[in-house]
Amino acid sequence: MSELEFFGGLGGTDKIDPASFEKFKERVQAAAAQIAALKIGEQKQRKKEEKLIQILLKFVKTGTKKDIMLLIARLLEQNVPPLFILSIVSLGNEELKKELEEEEKSPQPQSKHLSGEITKELQKEENTLSLFGEDESLPLKVRIEIDAWMKYVFEQAFEDPFRLMKTALDSEKSLILPLIQLPAFVLRDFLEKYGQQADYEKLKEFTEFFLNGVITKVEDKIKEQKEISES
Repeated sequence: MSELEFFGGLGGTDKIDPASFEKFKERVQAAAAQIAALKIGEQKQRKKEEKLIQILLKFVKTGTKKDIMLLIARLLEQNVPPLFILSIVSLGNEELKKELEEEEKSPQPQSKHLSGEITKELQKEENTLSLFGEDESLPLKVRIEIDAWMKYVFEQAFEDPFRLMKTALDSEKSLILPLIQLPAFVLRDFLEKYGQQADYEKLKEFTEFFLNGVITKVEDKIKEQKEISES
């Protein structure tokens, strides 16, 4: 429908139907308000991301582990969401956790439910919280912290799921190597802090399994959202 037709058409006169014109103005105003809201949302998101990147850069500058710093830089280059990177390196870092608490939104109930699901699935696997063989297990305090960390990483995956799916996987739809290595190194340092030794390859298998589970849930959620919008 053309705008002239919407206004009632000229119909042999030069007058526009006032009622139709008022409806048109309302439609324009509503569209303008929606665009303004989107722009505000984009600006807030941009500001939040800039703050998160600054936190990451500060972490890199003050960090002593060159392997972790290099992996963070590579993931930023790959455009992996900074909040997701920060959630990974937050394990055992109380100062970083406090900074994140000031910036992040409160977790959504749905995310909590989903994180519970994946944690149950992870705990069924032999290589999840038993990294030292059949006769050894992690101390309770360490298990609790790792469990809370996994839930936190999972929740942050849903903050920017579309971007995460685009950046976390390679052309063959496999996790990019730096994203597997980073949590493995973080876990290594965390375990060493508590006097626990773990084989790197075993840690790498664990983090790859965990992150694949996260990505699968994120992908399922995206598909679900698409189906809802299409219907």
